[in-house]
Amino acid sequence: MMTYGETFRYFRKSKGLTLKQVADEVNSVSLVGQFENDQSRISVARFVHLLEQIAVSYDEFQLKRQGTTRTPVEDKIHNFGALTSIEQVIADNGQHISQTELNQHFQQLVKASERHYNVQLEQYVTLIQYEWQHADGQMSNYPRQLQYYLTQVDDWGLYELNLVKKCFQLFPPEISWQLLQNVRKKVALTTQLPGFDSEIVNVYFSAITGFIVRHDLAKAWQTWHLAQQFCQQQSMAHSSILLPAMAGWITLHEGHEEKAKALFAETLNYFDMLHLAKMHDRWQQILAGQISAYHKKIPQYFVFVTPFE
Repeated sequence: MMTYGETFRYFRKSKGLTLKQVADEVNSVSLVGQFENDQSRISVARFVHLLEQIAVSYDEFQLKRQGTTRTPVEDKIHNFGALTSIEQVIADNGQHISQTELNQHFQQLVKASERHYNVQLEQYVTLIQYEWQHADGQMSNYPRQLQYYLTQVDDWGLYELNLVKKCFQLFPPEISWQLLQNVRKKVALTTQLPGFDSEIVNVYFSAITGFIVRHDLAKAWQTWHLAQQFCQQQSMAHSSILLPAMAGWITLHEGHEEKAKALFAETLNYFDMLHLAKMHDRWQQILAGQISAYHKKIPQYFVFVTPFE
């Protein structure tokens, strides 16, 4: 992993810029040189200004510096989740990690959470513990501390949107519905962020599958109408493509399989018309999987992330 100074020097030189060109009244030539050689630390404000000077985003900078845009905590969480991912199973020639090994890795996360407080890591540990300890799906055992957190936070950011998507599988329908009613109010201050509208739609779509798992199809339809209304108001063509498929998802669990298949086909046809072959194939697999799960009487919860994964 490169240091911050080394990474900045790499970008500056790759763009053919001299120390004198990036220095100004905020950062002197001497200070920038010391920073590049790890001889001096600079404030966040000075660092942000330097990135602006060389036209490099923070994500681009971190990707070069550490090989990922994830923070160290996000990397721990990602690596734990990858242990049971389908990609990892394929890489291991179909072998699933044993529960004993998984427990050992999980205990490392627990210890990391206990050593240094981090809200994301603490809540991820809570989610995993509840998923493992309450696999019976008893709604009386849902993690109330996460409900309290989501209720108390005045303005949701990307983290809270992703957290609530994971909680829909665990919360009782009435709690999920209460949170959904406040989504647009909770994100009012951050709606100008690029891609934020898609994240809100992903919350609605994830909630739909959560209500299906909880066998509350009435709330699933109510949520579908919220998603439809939001897509229309924001002119979100890409997200709107999935609306027929989501309607089919609910319709399937109402017992109308042929009607559901027709709705699934509508979304797949949109992907064809737009020449989105990769998306078509991906969603064809997902929707076929839903039909298979329906026949096995195993409703599947699905967390939607951008772009449509």
